[in-house]
Amino acid sequence: MGRPLFRARAALLASSVIVSFSVFATAPADADADAATAAAERIVLSADFSGSALPAGFRAVEGNWQVKNGRLYGASTSSSQQSRITFGEHLADYRIEVTARFESAADAARWAAMGLDVPAGGAVPWSIATMRTGTTAANGLEFAQRTTANTWNVTDTAAAPSAAGTGRDIRIAAEVHGSMARWFFDGREALRTSGVARSAAGVEALLVNGATVSFDDLLVTELPARDWIRPAGSPLTVIGHRGAASAAPENTLVSDEVARRGGAEYIENDVQPSKDGVPHVMHDSTVDRTTNGTGAVRGLTSAQLNALDAGSWFAPSYAGTHVPTLAAQLDDLRTRGGDLLLEIKSAHTRAEVATIVKTIRDHQMTGRVFVQSFEVNALKYTYELAPELPLGLLRSDLDADPVATAKELHLASYNPSDEALSKRPGAVADLHAAGVALMVWTVDTPARWKALEAMGVDGIITNRPAELTGWNAAFSQK
Repeated sequence: MGRPLFRARAALLASSVIVSFSVFATAPADADADAATAAAERIVLSADFSGSALPAGFRAVEGNWQVKNGRLYGASTSSSQQSRITFGEHLADYRIEVTARFESAADAARWAAMGLDVPAGGAVPWSIATMRTGTTAANGLEFAQRTTANTWNVTDTAAAPSAAGTGRDIRIAAEVHGSMARWFFDGREALRTSGVARSAAGVEALLVNGATVSFDDLLVTELPARDWIRPAGSPLTVIGHRGAASAAPENTLVSDEVARRGGAEYIENDVQPSKDGVPHVMHDSTVDRTTNGTGAVRGLTSAQLNALDAGSWFAPSYAGTHVPTLAAQLDDLRTRGGDLLLEIKSAHTRAEVATIVKTIRDHQMTGRVFVQSFEVNALKYTYELAPELPLGLLRSDLDADPVATAKELHLASYNPSDEALSKRPGAVADLHAAGVALMVWTVDTPARWKALEAMGVDGIITNRPAELTGWNAAFSQK
């Protein structure tokens, strides 16, 4: 079910030549599926730089940019100069890929980058995927943001699988879906992020710092909306259970932050309404276990919930931590990164689900929220009110026919317990064949991570997101 990351392109754009690339992920099994995938992708820009001038639509914002010898050359004279050239169009889901070669560099820390969301005129803020000449350093690859204050916010780092150095062609790519992105180095996925800062009109770019870099065979392709099924060879999606419940008080913003810093792509949290109908992030039906208060969540007003201490029970250092509203959590995710796997907890009326949907829409997070529930009616209401939101069905035991259930409920993912799936591992292939992903809960041991990876599941909900992120990295290196 995975898409080829580098597929030979047959179409030509004016004054451009398209080259063939090696396939990273497994292509669809049949010709019809392959044709459907190709049709869903739109080539936005293709340039082989065979002319003598910058292609139409390219805007040199800073530094020296010129076309010569069939390549685009970008030069930056110092470590303080962020030479950049913009092109393309604003896209929510796309892939940018290019061959890059360091011709010279001031030192091993100098870099080249793909601009993932850069104002056409080059103004800040912007988001980039960076490659240093010393790519095998711990920060050889980065996702970073240039802030409105003209400072750096480096959100994610990793070492590349091999050295770039100077004089070597490297095929680099980034696949972007909203605020999420994957970094590919010579066809191999090396880094993920959920913290791409997006704007209303940012386009694509190339950047150079303290070096001279040449580029060739640039391709920007618009992609269909995110495919929840894990491409062959890609790591498991890390989903932080109630944030990072093993390391911080669950279902709080601080737990979300710990999970985010630990590498979680999704924060899994629960939502239920207060007495006055405000959606709050809370798992239990009462506040007794995880706060200094007592009583049912639905029996307390939003003001009463906001006044509770939701951290002291976990550790004294978390005293004063609050029970967040769904609105506060969405604001936090939008500004600090991460997507939300939101469980609608217990039975909800259609009006209560409508309030949740309105909150998501009001905070402009429909592209970053995945709704799941044990409650079938909650999922039905969500689909009726917001068919654009992906849905997942939580199950303690598998349905007799998971595929039929998935089709009936319009599921993007079927989310069983580890115990249930281990009894019927063949359900993975059946669901994947129907285009349905699997996110398994709640799994905290490497032995089970390994078993589930071998089964082909797509994501794991875990109390230990940092450990799973590390396990992913080690497993990929093997």
